[in-house]
Amino acid sequence: MSLLIQYLLAAVALHTSSAHLHLLRSSPAANDTVAAAPAALKFWFSERPELAITSVKLMGADGAMVKLAPLAVDSGALVAPVKGPIAAGTYTVTWRTTAMDGHPANGKFDFVVSH
Repeated sequence: MSLLIQYLLAAVALHTSSAHLHLLRSSPAANDTVAAAPAALKFWFSERPELAITSVKLMGADGAMVKLAPLAVDSGALVAPVKGPIAAGTYTVTWRTTAMDGHPANGKFDFVVSH
C-alpha cells in the first residue's frame, strides 16, 4: 500500500474517533408540533455537556424571550424548565454548550405549540 493511502486511512480513522458532542434528540423535537406548552425543554447529547457553561434560550414568534429556570441534568438529559408563559405559536430554541474535551457545540431549532 502506498504511503499516501496509509496516510489518508490514518486521517480518516483519527477523524471518526474524535467525534465531538452533538445533540442526539430533544423534547420538543425540532419542527415538532405539540398540543400543550412544554413544562421543560429537554436535550440528550452524545456526551455530557459542561453544565456551568451551557445556555439555552427560548424565543417566541413575537421575538420576546421566554423565561427559563436554571439548567439541570436529570436521567441523562439536560433540562431547562419553562417558567414564562407559552401561548400558541412558533418558538425558537437556541442552545450552546461545551463538552468535557473543551470543544463547543451549538444549535437552533423551532417547534410549534398548537393549543
